[in-house]
This record gives sequence, structure tokens and C-alpha cells, in this order.
Amino acid sequence: MPFFNPVMKFNRDFSIAIAKIFNVRRFLDGLSACGALSIRMKKEIKDIEVNANEISDETIKFLQQNKENNNADIIIRNRDLNLLLNEDANFDFIDIDPFGSPVQFLSNALLNARHNTIIGITATDLGTLCGIFGDACIRRYWTFSSKTDFDKEFGLRNLIGYVAREAAKYEVGVEILFSYYFHHYFKVYFRVKRSRSRADEMLKNLNFLLYCDKCAGRKYSDIADASITGNFCGCGKLKILGPLWNGKFADVSVCDLLGKEVKEKTEQKILTLVKGEQEIPIPYYDLHKFCKINRLQVKGTEDIIKIAGENGLKTARTHFDGTGLRFNGDVKELVKILK
Repeated sequence: MPFFNPVMKFNRDFSIAIAKIFNVRRFLDGLSACGALSIRMKKEIKDIEVNANEISDETIKFLQQNKENNNADIIIRNRDLNLLLNEDANFDFIDIDPFGSPVQFLSNALLNARHNTIIGITATDLGTLCGIFGDACIRRYWTFSSKTDFDKEFGLRNLIGYVAREAAKYEVGVEILFSYYFHHYFKVYFRVKRSRSRADEMLKNLNFLLYCDKCAGRKYSDIADASITGNFCGCGKLKILGPLWNGKFADVSVCDLLGKEVKEKTEQKILTLVKGEQEIPIPYYDLHKFCKINRLQVKGTEDIIKIAGENGLKTARTHFDGTGLRFNGDVKELVKILK
């Protein structure tokens, strides 16, 4: 039974904004459900062809009724999304918003989407992506995971990393436009680049992450270098996690353009924080958890930012966690600042 989820309003807001700033003319709502995104897309962008697809015959009835009730000129398709993508992937923008993981649709989307097509994927299987369910994470995403103090960022970088590896199989690169975490889901918007050289360049943003359970230190590393860099904190409690995306998870120029389209204060806050995070690729530290692990007294975030700046170190707040802080120094430098 389809239902309208008001919590996903921001998801729909950002998708419509993406369609506007990239001048999308042919849009596919791959898993349309009740049609909330498709109907809004057509109402807010007049000169766009909107295709709303649903496999369920029962859901199609609700979708058709909502189309009529809202006088929305959308095209309704009643197909399995994977079959549809094999038959017709000639879209400017494909949005895939499943219940759970999008992995079962990614291969056909990446294989068939034309050059410069924008693909938006939503994932709600946070327990798997964030490393809480390690076996499921390996089965679904081929990623070694563990519980960390930056689990939400681990989940997003895990998802983007999977997209990159899946794209590379078809000699396709992806350009990350904008991605974020909110409430109970991850969203990633990327543009398909049908180029071997772009695929090779993209893969340079995949790496493993060394994580210490004892001090919560973390460091990106090539798997071949893990034995060399593996003693960076001196604790000897390291885990090798990944592979993960270690590049930027948003384009700051796209953030600026989105900021002109979305209106909600929370959306503006997400954009501001995401934009500020892109210069520090190391995952954020949850300051409360970090201080507990290292038996330190918690300081105010502004005090930490000030002290770090005085020592020539960069920091940035994060949209993933209100008590999180990005820090471009190593774990020993952060401990020193917090003492």
C-alpha cells in the first residue's frame, strides 16, 4: 500500500532543485509509489516530461488517482524498473528511491544511462551501510565495516564507494554533485561520465580506512601501505575498513546553486554545513564519544575550533552529527588540544 511520507519532503525539494539548476527536460521517477515527487516535479517545472514508474498494479491505481486529483500531466509507466532501464534509459535525470537499498537497480542504471545523465539514489538501510550489521555490509556492498564514532559518514562514503566500483565495471565514471544524510536516509546525486579516463580518475578516490578502537584514531591508506601506516597512533588496535570513497561528497558550486532554490531553514543549514566539510576528507570526530574513549573532559566546540586555529589546524562542523567536528590533524594533535 503506497503512502505519503512528509519526512521525505527535503528529499523531494532537493531533487526538484537539481532538476531546475541542470535544466532537466526528461525525468524518470523510477519507484514513484503515490507519485508525490512526480506530481510536484511537473507542477513546479512546466516544460519537463515526467515519467512516473511503478511495478505494483495496486499502486498504479493510487498513482493514477493522484494524477487526476492534481491535474498533473505525467506519464505513468507500469514496469519493473530494471526492465524499463534496459528498454529506455534516455533520461536527463533518473531518481531511484526504494524502501531499503538501491543496489539492485544500480547496475542497469549505470549500464544504460547516457553520458551526463544525473542519477539520484536514496538508501534507508542505514544499519547495513553504517557498519552495524557487518555481515550484511559485506554481502550487499562488499565493504569491511565496524562500529565507529563516525557511523553516519561511514555509511555515506560506503554508499558512494559502492556506486564508484559498480560504475567502473562498465568503464563509467561518476561526478558527485551533492550528497547528504538526513533523519533516516542517505541521498546521493551524481552525473554519469561515459569515459574510461574518467572511470580511472574516479577510482583514485577509493581507499581503505585504518581505524583504532582504542583511541578512535583514523587514517586513509592504500591496502598495500597498511603495514607501513598501520602504527600511526601506536595503540596496535587497528581495523582495516572499506574500501570507502575518500573524495568530496558534494560540489561546493552545486551547493551554492541549490541554496538559491530551496527555502527551508533546515535545508539551508544542511547546504552550509555540507559545503564547509569538503576540504577535510578525514571523517568527523564525535567529540563526546572521543573524549569518553580517551578519558578527556569535553570542551566547548567553539573553544576547540579556536585552539585548533591557533595551532594552524583546520576544523569544520559537520551535518552528520551535532556533536561532530572535522579536524585535519592526527589523533595525537586532537588529544593535545582537548587536554
